[in-house]
Amino acid sequence: MTHALSRYLTLLRNFPDLTTEAQRAQYIVEPHRHFTRSSPLTFRRTVAFILQLVRKSTAVELHDFFGSLGRAPVTKSAFAQRWRAIRPAFFRDFFYRSVQDFYTCFGHARRWRSHLLFAVDGTGQTLPREQWIGQAFGFHQNQHDKVPSTRILLTYDLLNRIILRADLHTQHSGEIRHAYPNVEHLPQRAIYIYDRGYAGYGLPFLHRRHGSDCIIRLPVTMSPEVVDFVRSGQPDRLITVPLLGRALRTLRQLGLRPEERHPLELRLVRVELPTGEVEVLLTTLMHRRRFHHRRIGELYGLRWGVETGISHLKSYLQLALISAYTQPGVEQDLWSTFWFYNVQSACLLDRERAKKARTQHRYYSYRINRNVTAGLIKRWLPTLFLEGIWRWRARTKVLLDELLTHLEPYRPRPGRVRIRRIMRSQDRHVYEPNYRSAF
Repeated sequence: MTHALSRYLTLLRNFPDLTTEAQRAQYIVEPHRHFTRSSPLTFRRTVAFILQLVRKSTAVELHDFFGSLGRAPVTKSAFAQRWRAIRPAFFRDFFYRSVQDFYTCFGHARRWRSHLLFAVDGTGQTLPREQWIGQAFGFHQNQHDKVPSTRILLTYDLLNRIILRADLHTQHSGEIRHAYPNVEHLPQRAIYIYDRGYAGYGLPFLHRRHGSDCIIRLPVTMSPEVVDFVRSGQPDRLITVPLLGRALRTLRQLGLRPEERHPLELRLVRVELPTGEVEVLLTTLMHRRRFHHRRIGELYGLRWGVETGISHLKSYLQLALISAYTQPGVEQDLWSTFWFYNVQSACLLDRERAKKARTQHRYYSYRINRNVTAGLIKRWLPTLFLEGIWRWRARTKVLLDELLTHLEPYRPRPGRVRIRRIMRSQDRHVYEPNYRSAF
């Protein structure tokens, strides 16, 4: 275990220590009543149980959890009374603490030419079919039915596989409207990659204003400037466009006061796919020698990492299998899943050098199996929060060695025609080729 991971896990281990009355009031409902007396379900045990993701029957999960502690299990009714006393804000803040501590502890976090590399994308998530959950999170509605669901806007570190930010919103508001106000709070010295759903000139204006850069895929018929660029056959072109229309209105709704027709200097980059199709990328990376047009295309290709991350959340960590049927319980499960994903990524990053040393003479490049290791980390988490310092460190070293025994070769495959499937409700968790649940 490297010093970076040891420090990271120590900071996370200490977060549930609510040492002040202000912290108790912030995270516990009626703090003068709850978690004040001796009980098998202390605050730390309740938190550890929720963070290890309850995906099976609650009674079975409690049996396994307390069995690992050498104690008799409590009833699921007792647990339900305890988790209701913890505010969802605790798990939200714990998730953001996992992000902050990662970049504090892992100074060697991967970068591209000293830039962090992020992708911004959204996904929908079906929630338990309860009316009050739909009233809290919103509904997805068609001509036949309406189903409680939420939209999740993720800002995802492509090179370190860390979820930097997660924003929950309803189906009735577009992702781009939530992406705009986020830019102010995102790290500088970073490049943010967006797909066609975010096309426009408002995001480049905001990124430039707040000291970061972006790459956005544009429809080839978006504007006369883009159409003329596609026809020209040039690999890239510097353009100056006026700030007008929807972008200007949205920026003013954020409280900014850009001038109408404010000139915005940007760069268009042409990408030709093997199929002959032409893509157009808009970027604020203006230096042609340092950021060659081929490199811009390669960077956009890395955006697929956020799609893989979303797939891991939904398939391996089974995001749709919510364990509660109340609005606070749903929030707890969502934030706990994001937190778990980041902790797993930190553990795998810690093993990266050891993995390369073990596989350097093999024909294929190898990666650590995220599905199997998620199951191993789930069973290790109680040790992190509930064991003494020497025992949790020893168990963590055993865990990290075990992660390296679950390697799978990465075999590049030729490009295939994408077959679109309609994923209905929880179909994803019924069958996946070459995949079995590790939870």
